[in-house]
Amino acid sequence: MENSSVYQMIIERGFERGIETGKKLGMKELAIERILHSLNRRFNTPIAADVLTPSLEKIDDRQHLNQLMDAAAEAEHLEDFMQTLSALQNGINNP
Repeated sequence: MENSSVYQMIIERGFERGIETGKKLGMKELAIERILHSLNRRFNTPIAADVLTPSLEKIDDRQHLNQLMDAAAEAEHLEDFMQTLSALQNGINNP
């Protein structure tokens, strides 16, 4: 069975899906890390990562994560960033 072409195809597709999933998770983790880093630098204060991380982890859309990276870099106040995060979360929870 392990030598059959169907079996090999299933294994290869599973492997490819695993790689793709790993890439997406890695991208998401990097985005969250960059958002927190930007906020820490921008506001010169340690941002409560344990408070923000769970909210950020709920966001799977790459475009939304990019918007949050931009917001973290451009926000004049932390509250500005939090409003952007809240708006995105409300859009996700209320499609």
